[in-house]
Amino acid sequence: MNHFTKAEEKKLKQLHSQGLSLNEIARQLHRSSSTIGKYSKQLGLSFARARTKNATKAKQADAAALRADLKLRLLHEAVLMLDSLHKPFLLGGLGGKDNSYNEHVMPSPPPAEMRNLMTSVGIALQRSIELEKVDQQSETSVTVIDEYLRTLGIG
Repeated sequence: MNHFTKAEEKKLKQLHSQGLSLNEIARQLHRSSSTIGKYSKQLGLSFARARTKNATKAKQADAAALRADLKLRLLHEAVLMLDSLHKPFLLGGLGGKDNSYNEHVMPSPPPAEMRNLMTSVGIALQRSIELEKVDQQSETSVTVIDEYLRTLGIG
């Protein structure tokens, strides 16, 4: 199915007029993006780079907002875990001659639980820091790319 049919050409024009992206049109027509690009060019159709750039920026902003929320939630969880180090700890389990369930409240978690909590705190803090680094790299990368495009006279 290498040849582009008149029906596909008509559909391409229709989808383009609806403002769909080149990739979305390719998906709908079950063709490669390069094929759609080739036939669009032959038909004098162009795809607005500004719209694609704005959509990309919107997706990046959405992802940054989600990362910001995750960073904050990880920090809150770390605080809650740290606080639990100094709270009474309910220890329960099966035991005794009759293998019955017994509970005992300790003034603080046992050492193994404290170690687990501290490990979890460390992981939450590390992940928050890693997300912060992603945001910092994203900002730097965008700045470098924008500057490069400006030197080329693009954007």
